[in-house]
Amino acid sequence: MILVWLLFGSFVVWFGIQWIGHRLLFPGDRIFRSGPEDTDLTVEDVEFCAEDGTALHGWWFPKKDARGVLLVCHGNAGNVSDRLWIAEDLRDVPMDVFIFDYRGYGKSKGIASEKGTGLDVMAAYEVARARLGGMENPPIVVYGRSLGGAVALQLASKVPLRGVVLESTFSSIVDVGKVLYPMLVPQVTCRHPYRSTLRIPFVSCPILAAHSPEDETVPFDIGKNLYDLAPNLWRFCFLKGSHVEAGWQTSEEYADAFREFVDVTNP
Repeated sequence: MILVWLLFGSFVVWFGIQWIGHRLLFPGDRIFRSGPEDTDLTVEDVEFCAEDGTALHGWWFPKKDARGVLLVCHGNAGNVSDRLWIAEDLRDVPMDVFIFDYRGYGKSKGIASEKGTGLDVMAAYEVARARLGGMENPPIVVYGRSLGGAVALQLASKVPLRGVVLESTFSSIVDVGKVLYPMLVPQVTCRHPYRSTLRIPFVSCPILAAHSPEDETVPFDIGKNLYDLAPNLWRFCFLKGSHVEAGWQTSEEYADAFREFVDVTNP
Protein backbone atom coordinates (compact mmCIF):
# COMPACT_ATOMS: atom_id res chain seq x y z
CA MET A 1 0.00 0.00 0.00
CA ILE A 2 2.85 2.37 0.82
CA LEU A 3 4.33 1.73 -2.63
CA VAL A 4 0.99 2.54 -4.25
CA TRP A 5 0.76 5.83 -2.40
CA LEU A 6 4.36 6.67 -3.27
CA LEU A 7 3.65 6.03 -6.93
CA PHE A 8 0.45 8.06 -6.77
CA GLY A 9 2.24 10.93 -5.03
CA SER A 10 5.02 10.86 -7.61
CA PHE A 11 2.43 11.02 -10.39
CA VAL A 12 0.70 14.00 -8.77
CA VAL A 13 4.01 15.86 -8.37
CA TRP A 14 5.05 15.08 -11.95
CA PHE A 15 1.66 16.16 -13.30
CA GLY A 16 1.83 19.38 -11.26
CA ILE A 17 5.30 20.22 -12.58
CA GLN A 18 4.16 19.57 -16.15
CA TRP A 19 1.07 21.76 -15.71
CA ILE A 20 3.08 24.62 -14.20
CA GLY A 21 5.72 24.36 -16.92
CA HIS A 22 3.12 24.41 -19.67
CA ARG A 23 1.33 27.42 -18.21
CA LEU A 24 4.59 29.35 -17.84
CA LEU A 25 5.58 28.67 -21.45
CA PHE A 26 2.14 28.93 -23.07
CA PRO A 27 -0.19 31.30 -21.14
CA GLY A 28 -2.62 31.00 -24.06
CA ASP A 29 -4.34 34.40 -23.86
CA ARG A 30 -7.67 34.44 -25.77
CA ILE A 31 -8.89 37.91 -24.74
CA PHE A 32 -8.80 40.52 -27.52
CA ARG A 33 -7.82 44.00 -26.33
CA SER A 34 -7.87 45.76 -29.72
CA GLY A 35 -9.13 45.20 -33.24
CA PRO A 36 -8.96 46.52 -36.82
CA GLU A 37 -11.10 49.47 -35.76
CA ASP A 38 -8.23 50.69 -33.56
CA THR A 39 -5.86 51.38 -36.45
CA ASP A 40 -5.96 53.34 -39.68
CA LEU A 41 -4.17 50.50 -41.47
CA THR A 42 -6.01 48.08 -43.72
CA VAL A 43 -6.46 44.79 -41.87
CA GLU A 44 -7.71 41.49 -43.27
CA ASP A 45 -8.88 38.62 -41.06
CA VAL A 46 -7.22 35.39 -42.19
CA GLU A 47 -8.57 31.99 -41.19
CA PHE A 48 -6.48 28.98 -42.14
CA CYS A 49 -5.62 25.49 -40.95
CA ALA A 50 -2.47 23.69 -39.85
CA GLU A 51 -1.55 20.36 -41.41
CA ASP A 52 -3.23 18.48 -38.54
CA GLY A 53 -6.51 20.34 -39.12
CA THR A 54 -6.22 22.86 -36.27
CA ALA A 55 -8.06 26.08 -37.15
CA LEU A 56 -5.84 29.16 -36.92
CA HIS A 57 -6.33 32.91 -37.15
CA GLY A 58 -4.22 35.91 -38.07
CA TRP A 59 -4.24 39.48 -39.34
CA TRP A 60 -2.87 40.48 -42.74
CA PHE A 61 -1.77 44.08 -43.29
CA PRO A 62 -1.46 44.64 -47.08
CA LYS A 63 0.53 47.45 -48.73
CA LYS A 64 0.40 48.72 -52.29
CA ASP A 65 4.20 48.89 -52.60
CA ALA A 66 4.89 45.51 -50.96
CA ARG A 67 7.95 43.63 -52.22
CA GLY A 68 7.22 40.59 -50.08
CA VAL A 69 5.82 39.47 -46.72
CA LEU A 70 7.05 39.95 -43.17
CA LEU A 71 5.81 36.93 -41.21
CA VAL A 72 5.60 37.79 -37.49
CA CYS A 73 5.99 35.13 -34.78
CA HIS A 74 5.04 36.76 -31.48
CA GLY A 75 6.16 35.95 -27.95
CA ASN A 76 4.42 33.63 -25.53
CA ALA A 77 2.14 36.24 -23.94
CA GLY A 78 -0.93 37.96 -25.37
CA ASN A 79 -2.15 37.42 -28.93
CA VAL A 80 -2.46 39.30 -32.23
CA SER A 81 -4.62 41.97 -30.61
CA ASP A 82 -1.54 43.12 -28.66
CA ARG A 83 0.59 43.37 -31.82
CA LEU A 84 -1.14 46.11 -33.82
CA TRP A 85 1.81 48.32 -32.89
CA ILE A 86 4.16 46.12 -34.92
CA ALA A 87 2.29 46.76 -38.15
CA GLU A 88 1.90 50.45 -37.28
CA ASP A 89 5.61 50.88 -36.50
CA LEU A 90 6.51 49.16 -39.79
CA ARG A 91 4.06 51.02 -42.02
CA ASP A 92 7.03 52.48 -43.93
CA VAL A 93 8.55 49.05 -44.59
CA PRO A 94 7.63 47.84 -48.12
CA MET A 95 6.35 44.44 -46.98
CA ASP A 96 2.90 43.06 -46.29
CA VAL A 97 2.78 42.12 -42.60
CA PHE A 98 1.19 38.84 -41.47
CA ILE A 99 0.76 38.37 -37.71
CA PHE A 100 -0.84 35.09 -36.63
CA ASP A 101 -1.75 33.34 -33.40
CA TYR A 102 -0.42 29.94 -32.41
CA ARG A 103 -2.93 27.27 -31.42
CA GLY A 104 -4.38 28.06 -28.01
CA TYR A 105 -4.01 31.82 -28.51
CA GLY A 106 -6.59 34.39 -29.61
CA LYS A 107 -9.07 32.86 -32.05
CA SER A 108 -6.80 29.94 -32.95
CA LYS A 109 -8.09 26.60 -31.70
CA GLY A 110 -6.23 23.77 -30.04
CA ILE A 111 -3.61 23.52 -27.29
CA ALA A 112 -0.13 24.96 -27.72
CA SER A 113 2.94 22.74 -27.92
CA GLU A 114 6.37 22.76 -29.56
CA LYS A 115 5.16 20.41 -32.28
CA GLY A 116 2.03 22.51 -32.67
CA THR A 117 3.80 25.84 -33.16
CA GLY A 118 5.95 24.17 -35.81
CA LEU A 119 2.82 23.16 -37.70
CA ASP A 120 1.26 26.58 -37.16
CA VAL A 121 4.18 28.62 -38.51
CA MET A 122 4.45 26.31 -41.51
CA ALA A 123 0.75 26.85 -42.24
CA ALA A 124 1.22 30.64 -41.93
CA TYR A 125 4.16 30.43 -44.32
CA GLU A 126 2.01 28.58 -46.85
CA VAL A 127 -0.65 31.29 -46.59
CA ALA A 128 1.98 33.92 -47.37
CA ARG A 129 3.52 31.84 -50.15
CA ALA A 130 0.10 31.31 -51.77
CA ARG A 131 -0.55 35.05 -51.75
CA LEU A 132 2.79 35.54 -53.48
CA GLY A 133 1.80 33.19 -56.28
CA GLY A 134 3.16 29.93 -54.85
CA MET A 135 6.76 30.57 -55.92
CA GLU A 136 9.46 28.18 -54.69
CA ASN A 137 11.70 30.88 -53.22
CA PRO A 138 9.18 33.46 -52.01
CA PRO A 139 10.22 36.93 -50.76
CA ILE A 140 9.35 36.18 -47.13
CA VAL A 141 11.21 37.42 -44.07
CA VAL A 142 10.27 35.85 -40.74
CA TYR A 143 10.55 37.93 -37.57
CA GLY A 144 10.46 36.22 -34.19
CA ARG A 145 10.64 37.77 -30.75
CA SER A 146 11.36 35.76 -27.58
CA LEU A 147 9.46 32.45 -27.97
CA GLY A 148 8.66 33.64 -31.49
CA GLY A 149 12.35 33.44 -32.32
CA ALA A 150 12.31 29.72 -31.58
CA VAL A 151 9.16 29.34 -33.69
CA ALA A 152 10.78 31.31 -36.52
CA LEU A 153 13.70 28.88 -36.47
CA GLN A 154 11.28 25.94 -36.64
CA LEU A 155 10.32 27.35 -40.02
CA ALA A 156 13.64 28.73 -41.23
CA SER A 157 15.43 25.42 -40.73
CA LYS A 158 13.03 23.73 -43.18
CA VAL A 159 12.00 26.16 -45.93
CA PRO A 160 13.60 28.84 -48.14
CA LEU A 161 13.32 32.37 -46.79
CA ARG A 162 14.90 35.70 -47.70
CA GLY A 163 15.82 36.50 -44.11
CA VAL A 164 15.29 35.79 -40.40
CA VAL A 165 15.12 38.34 -37.58
CA LEU A 166 15.74 36.96 -34.09
CA GLU A 167 14.96 39.37 -31.27
CA SER A 168 15.50 38.61 -27.56
CA THR A 169 15.32 34.87 -28.10
CA PHE A 170 17.10 31.88 -26.56
CA SER A 171 19.29 28.86 -27.19
CA SER A 172 16.68 26.58 -25.61
CA ILE A 173 13.83 26.71 -23.11
CA VAL A 174 15.84 24.32 -20.93
CA ASP A 175 18.64 26.90 -20.69
CA VAL A 176 16.17 29.63 -19.71
CA GLY A 177 14.44 27.33 -17.22
CA LYS A 178 17.69 26.45 -15.48
CA VAL A 179 18.18 30.15 -14.74
CA LEU A 180 14.62 31.24 -13.93
CA TYR A 181 12.98 28.07 -12.58
CA PRO A 182 15.69 25.66 -11.39
CA MET A 183 13.27 24.14 -8.87
CA LEU A 184 11.30 22.62 -11.77
CA VAL A 185 14.43 20.74 -12.94
CA PRO A 186 13.76 21.71 -16.59
CA GLN A 187 16.56 19.52 -17.94
CA VAL A 188 14.44 16.54 -16.80
CA THR A 189 10.85 17.77 -16.86
CA CYS A 190 10.67 20.13 -19.88
CA ARG A 191 8.35 18.70 -22.56
CA HIS A 192 8.85 21.56 -25.01
CA PRO A 193 12.61 22.25 -25.03
CA TYR A 194 12.75 24.33 -28.24
CA ARG A 195 16.43 23.50 -28.79
CA SER A 196 17.07 26.28 -31.29
CA THR A 197 20.80 25.55 -31.26
CA LEU A 198 20.00 22.36 -33.18
CA ARG A 199 17.98 24.27 -35.80
CA ILE A 200 19.95 27.43 -36.51
CA PRO A 201 22.85 25.62 -38.29
CA PHE A 202 20.34 24.60 -40.98
CA VAL A 203 19.24 28.16 -41.75
CA SER A 204 20.68 29.15 -45.13
CA CYS A 205 19.41 32.74 -45.38
CA PRO A 206 20.86 35.87 -43.68
CA ILE A 207 20.05 36.39 -39.99
CA LEU A 208 19.68 39.68 -38.10
CA ALA A 209 19.92 39.21 -34.33
CA ALA A 210 19.29 41.64 -31.47
CA HIS A 211 19.38 41.30 -27.68
CA SER A 212 19.65 43.48 -24.59
CA PRO A 213 22.38 42.93 -21.97
CA GLU A 214 19.75 44.05 -19.43
CA ASP A 215 17.27 41.30 -20.39
CA GLU A 216 16.10 39.65 -17.17
CA THR A 217 13.83 37.04 -18.77
CA VAL A 218 16.16 35.70 -21.47
CA PRO A 219 19.65 36.48 -20.14
CA PHE A 220 21.99 37.94 -22.74
CA ASP A 221 24.43 35.01 -22.66
CA ILE A 222 21.62 32.54 -23.44
CA GLY A 223 20.77 34.53 -26.54
CA LYS A 224 24.41 34.99 -27.55
CA ASN A 225 24.98 31.24 -27.31
CA LEU A 226 22.42 30.90 -30.09
CA TYR A 227 23.48 33.82 -32.27
CA ASP A 228 27.10 32.64 -32.21
CA LEU A 229 25.95 29.50 -34.06
CA ALA A 230 24.27 31.42 -36.89
CA PRO A 231 25.92 30.36 -40.16
CA ASN A 232 24.92 33.58 -41.93
CA LEU A 233 24.77 36.28 -39.26
CA TRP A 234 24.22 39.53 -41.18
CA ARG A 235 24.45 41.78 -38.13
CA PHE A 236 24.03 41.76 -34.36
CA CYS A 237 22.51 44.74 -32.55
CA PHE A 238 22.69 45.55 -28.86
CA LEU A 239 19.28 46.50 -27.46
CA LYS A 240 18.49 48.59 -24.39
CA GLY A 241 16.20 47.87 -21.47
CA SER A 242 14.38 44.90 -20.00
CA HIS A 243 12.91 41.99 -21.95
CA VAL A 244 9.63 43.84 -22.41
CA GLU A 245 11.20 47.22 -23.20
CA ALA A 246 13.95 46.11 -25.58
CA GLY A 247 13.27 46.49 -29.29
CA TRP A 248 13.50 48.91 -32.19
CA GLN A 249 11.56 51.51 -30.18
CA THR A 250 14.45 51.84 -27.71
CA SER A 251 17.33 51.21 -30.13
CA GLU A 252 17.76 53.47 -33.14
CA GLU A 253 20.62 51.27 -34.37
CA TYR A 254 18.34 48.23 -34.44
CA ALA A 255 15.45 50.16 -36.04
CA ASP A 256 17.74 51.25 -38.87
CA ALA A 257 19.27 47.78 -39.19
CA PHE A 258 15.82 46.17 -39.38
CA ARG A 259 14.77 48.37 -42.29
CA GLU A 260 18.10 47.96 -44.05
CA PHE A 261 17.85 44.18 -43.62
CA VAL A 262 14.44 44.13 -45.30
CA ASP A 263 15.80 46.20 -48.21
CA VAL A 264 18.92 44.07 -48.63
CA THR A 265 17.07 40.75 -48.54
CA ASN A 266 14.18 41.93 -50.75
CA PRO A 267 15.72 44.28 -53.36
